[in-house]
Amino acid sequence: MIKHLVILAAALSSADCLGMDISRVAGCAGDVLRLSGDIADGDYVRFRAHFGAERRIVGIDLDSGGGSLYEGLRIAMLTHQRQVPTYVSNECDSACAFIFLASRKRYVAPDAKVGVHSVGNTHGGEDNGTIRDTIRLARLSAKLGIPLSTIGKMVATPPRKISYLNKEELAALKVIARNPFARIAVHGSTQPTKGGSLSCNAAISREEPKDDGMARDRSSAKGS
Repeated sequence: MIKHLVILAAALSSADCLGMDISRVAGCAGDVLRLSGDIADGDYVRFRAHFGAERRIVGIDLDSGGGSLYEGLRIAMLTHQRQVPTYVSNECDSACAFIFLASRKRYVAPDAKVGVHSVGNTHGGEDNGTIRDTIRLARLSAKLGIPLSTIGKMVATPPRKISYLNKEELAALKVIARNPFARIAVHGSTQPTKGGSLSCNAAISREEPKDDGMARDRSSAKGS
């Protein structure tokens, strides 16, 4: 399925995009990767290289407006295969949203936004090719178990606009509204930090807090 979307490498990219800022935060049980900024060519290779390090990756912190769909798809599929939890600390749109949606365990900050739209061409519009690619992306999403309500919102939103997932849609995705990486290990101890690493006191898979405080229902337009 992904090979059919290779032609979209530039469709959601900015010509001036220099790539994501990928940083590694050491934690007690492993490391968290912070991904911020626009997704560009070569980011998947940089992302994948972190999984070859001695310490394992226990989570991904996302904050991106999107970028290269092809690179985003490859990052998303590796995240899915490795079963790495994702957390949206601020905003995650377009290709970034697919990384979040493809993950098996999802978290958001209380005011975070996750935005989706259909596939656009290099001019930000639609044509027969991008419509076919949107259908392919929708089918891949369904194969990954993404709810039909979310897929429908993606398909129905034009490329130049962004539709944010509402509380009900986040609930259907079993999103948990909290930061699972809220503490960071420093020289064998833990210190509170905004968007830090995994807590030494509790494993992420063992904590199931209340589902209240989801991101608010928002829908707005945004240029691609």
